[in-house]
Amino acid sequence: MNKPTLMALGMMAALFTAVGAGFTPQAFAQYFGGSSEPLTAEQLAFCEKYEISPCTQVNILAKERVLGAQSTQYGNNPEGSGTPYLKGIETWGVIGALAAIFGGVAAAFFIKGRGAKQVST
Repeated sequence: MNKPTLMALGMMAALFTAVGAGFTPQAFAQYFGGSSEPLTAEQLAFCEKYEISPCTQVNILAKERVLGAQSTQYGNNPEGSGTPYLKGIETWGVIGALAAIFGGVAAAFFIKGRGAKQVST
């Protein structure tokens, strides 16, 4: 490439970088500990019940998340708190169907490839 083209590409890259950085959204609000709203009586009672210290809205939400995870079907036992993927019969049926489809296509290509005639050049 010639020098003017490289300079033009460099200028365009610098311009796009500057413009793109100006439109990047900033997220600072969630890291400033607490909020300006006062705690309600229910929130203070929740903090006393579960011994949350310091009693902030962030800590209350964190405790509610932990309590919600513990109340799921699996709780926190070794199986995890999500849905088991390989336990259902429908999963193995889908895996078997996909294996049959892709295996059939692969076998068809293999058989067609074995029966091809050599072309002399």
